[in-house]
Amino acid sequence: MADEKSHGTRRGSSPSNADEKALADLDQRIQAARKSAKWIRPEPETEAAESRPSDMGVALRLSSEFVTGVLVGAGIGWGIDRLAGTSPLCLVIFKGLGTAAGVRNMLRATRELDKARASDGVKQDHAGHRPDDRR
Repeated sequence: MADEKSHGTRRGSSPSNADEKALADLDQRIQAARKSAKWIRPEPETEAAESRPSDMGVALRLSSEFVTGVLVGAGIGWGIDRLAGTSPLCLVIFKGLGTAAGVRNMLRATRELDKARASDGVKQDHAGHRPDDRR
C-alpha cells in the first residue's frame, strides 16, 4: 500500500498526461533503436515461408496419396465382386493395383516436392521451366 501511494497511482486509475508522454517518448526511442540496430535478426520472408510446405504437411500428403490409392482400389474390387458374385477375387486383385497406384502417386509427389525444393520453392511447369523463363 505504501508503495502504491508513493508512486502516485493506484490500481485501476489511469496514468497521468506526463506518464503518457513518457511512454510515447520511450516507444519512439525503442522504434528508433530497432531501426538502427545491426544485430537484429531479419524478419522471415513471408512469401518464401508460405511457398514451402512444412514437414508435417509433406508427411500428410504422402500418406494420403498412398492410403487413397489402396482404398480406391479396394472399393473398386469390392464393387466388382458384389456385382459379379466373385467373392474376394477382384477385391484382392484391385487392392494390389490400388497399392501399386498409391506407391506410384507417392513417388510422383516426392519428385515434385524435390524439384520445388531444388528450385528454392519457385513453381515450375511440367517441362521443368520456371514461369519467369522466356525462351
